[in-house]
Amino acid sequence: MPSKRQATTAAAGRRASRVPRNTLSRERVVEAALALLDAEGLDAVTMPSLAKYLGVGTMSLYRHVADKDDLINAVAEQVLSGAAVPDGDPDDWERRVVGYLRALREAAIAHPSLSRILAQRGLTVGPVFEQLEAVHAVLRAAGFSDLAAVRTFYTLLTYVFGFVAWELPRVHQQPAEAYTASWNDARDRLDPAAYPNLLALRQQLTTSASPEQFEYGLEHLIRSLRPHG
Repeated sequence: MPSKRQATTAAAGRRASRVPRNTLSRERVVEAALALLDAEGLDAVTMPSLAKYLGVGTMSLYRHVADKDDLINAVAEQVLSGAAVPDGDPDDWERRVVGYLRALREAAIAHPSLSRILAQRGLTVGPVFEQLEAVHAVLRAAGFSDLAAVRTFYTLLTYVFGFVAWELPRVHQQPAEAYTASWNDARDRLDPAAYPNLLALRQQLTTSASPEQFEYGLEHLIRSLRPHG
C-alpha cells in the first residue's frame, strides 16, 4: 500500500497539466507552488520544477514572481491568510491569542512546510504583521507588560510549532496506528526487568503525539503565563 506522502505526490502529479496559453497568473503560480510544496516538500520547489509541474517554460514564471524568495513568501502569505485572530473582547487573550495559535497549528498540519518556512525565513508579508499586531494588542490589553506580552506570545508560538514538528512525522505523515504499532513493537523487545516503567506506561506513551498531549501542554503553559495581580 502506498504511503500517504506517495499518494499525495501521485495526486499532485495527476493535477499537474499544461496551462493554456495566456492564462498563467500570479495566483495560479502560487496555487501550483503550494500544491507542489505540500506533495514533495520545500526543497523540491524550484523554478524549473514548478514550470515543469505547470507545463510552461521556466522564464514564463518570472512574469508573475520575481524569484523563488518572492514565490515562497507568496505561498506563506496565502496559507497564513487563513489563520485569523478570533473576534472577541479586547483583553480575552486566552480565547483570542490561543485561538489564533490553534489556527496556526491547523495550517501547519495541512501544509507541513509552513513550520520550516517560518523558522528559517524572515517573513515580511501582510498577514504576519497584521496578526502580530492583533495578538500583542490583546495581550497588552489583558495586563501583560510590554516585555511579558512578547515573551508570552513567543513561548506559546514556539511550543505550537515545536509540537507540530514532533507530531507531523508520527501521526500525520503516516497513519497514527503505525506510530502506535512501532512503539509497541519496540517495547515488546525490551527486558521487563530493565525497563519496568516503559512497559507499565505502554498505553500512555502511545499518546505522546496526540491532540490530548498538545492540549495538556498548552493548558499548563497558559496557566503558568497568566498575569498575576
